[in-house]
Amino acid sequence: MTIRSALAYSFGSRYIATAVQLVSTLILARLLSPEEIGIYSVGASAIMIANALRDFGTSNYVIQETELTLPRLRTAFTLTVGIAWSLAILIFFAATPIGNFYSEPGVTLVMQVMAINFALIPLGSIGGAIMKRNMRFQALMYIAVLSTLVNSLSAILFASLGFGFISLAWSAILGTATTVCGNWIAERKAFVMRPSLSERNRVLAFSLRSSASSIATEAGHAAPDVVLGRTLGMEGTGLFSRALGYVQMFERFIQDSLHAVMLPYLAEQVRSGGDIRAKLRDAAPNIAAVTLLVVSLIATLAEPAFNVLFGPQWNAAIPAAQLLCAGMALRCLSPTLSAGMVASGRIANIMRVSLTATTVKFFLLIVLSPYGLTYAAAGFVGAEALGVSVLLWQCRKANIFGFLDYAKVILRVLPPVMASCATAWLLTTVIPFDNSVGAQLMRLGVSGSGAVLLWIVLIWVTDAPPKSELLRLGAAVMRRRGA
Repeated sequence: MTIRSALAYSFGSRYIATAVQLVSTLILARLLSPEEIGIYSVGASAIMIANALRDFGTSNYVIQETELTLPRLRTAFTLTVGIAWSLAILIFFAATPIGNFYSEPGVTLVMQVMAINFALIPLGSIGGAIMKRNMRFQALMYIAVLSTLVNSLSAILFASLGFGFISLAWSAILGTATTVCGNWIAERKAFVMRPSLSERNRVLAFSLRSSASSIATEAGHAAPDVVLGRTLGMEGTGLFSRALGYVQMFERFIQDSLHAVMLPYLAEQVRSGGDIRAKLRDAAPNIAAVTLLVVSLIATLAEPAFNVLFGPQWNAAIPAAQLLCAGMALRCLSPTLSAGMVASGRIANIMRVSLTATTVKFFLLIVLSPYGLTYAAAGFVGAEALGVSVLLWQCRKANIFGFLDYAKVILRVLPPVMASCATAWLLTTVIPFDNSVGAQLMRLGVSGSGAVLLWIVLIWVTDAPPKSELLRLGAAVMRRRGA
């Protein structure tokens, strides 16, 4: 499968999943209160660090290993299952003291239910990694879409039946079970391997560093809920979680799709002797252009988007969401650059970047969050800025990307994005709309489509990225229609 076909399936998967999640979020925001969302967020975040450890870096190991033999695959599978099942037991028994720490029994219940996830996830992770290594993104798309549908529909059903915050935990279990079954059907050999630790030294040399990096990253994701649960209470945590979830819902639509493809693609380039630096310099402007446009528009259109998606009870989270967009914009190239570093065997460098950024994130949130949501968001953005700086420093040392490359990319793609966002802001301001959901939806459609159309015109006139990719995409579509 070519890189563009893989990206098409990856983006198709994320597009459908994001659409389903949007509808689900819209409904759940009206079925669950901010406090209920906060309880689930704190419980899920309390085990997020363990969630990174349960994979133990073995999926990335399988993807980037230059010589993946059967003993190495068996060792990776054995380590994954053993560690994940141990963590499931630990989380179940740690749930009560953690719930007592937050003085909220709901946190305990969420953690105990989510412990089941740890028993299920490793059964499908190696199969998924093998499919990514082999660029089987069509099968991965079908599995991901079905899992998202099961997760979202079951959450809505449970919440409508009055199960409250625990609806989100049980729906996550059902979604994971769907993924495991799908991976078993698509890659059965990953489920019939006998246990082995014969290649533990080679696997652990990579997976220890990868898991440390993943733990630090997940700790950074969990930092707001862990800290704010104590400083701002469950309602404040729920508002921040909604703000961050709103931003990441769209940002990860792009970045998760790209990272899923770029790591196996760049790893294959390393195995075949390709030039990673050249590949990154070619891809970076296209990635930055699209990511900055999406993140900037969701900041500009946050007010009508919140009214449509979540309702007026969440409006207090809008300023925090707009500020968080700045952090997401700064890290527009971070997942792709991290994939390049991992593919080239520099997992230790990524580990240091993740540890530094997460430490700063906890520190800034602890210091600033007592002053309110906006200050907490500012601390989050400051940590993201430092993380990007450290990552670029490591990439420059590895001679695959640098500060000057980053600056050139941003300056090249930023003018059309700024003009588009100014247009979106102007349209939302001057055109009168009432506060009904239908009117706000029309406000979003008019402003968003006008901004995107202007962006397309500007990149065509200025010959800016991703014009060449859009032309190639259009030519491919026309050939397929002709066939």
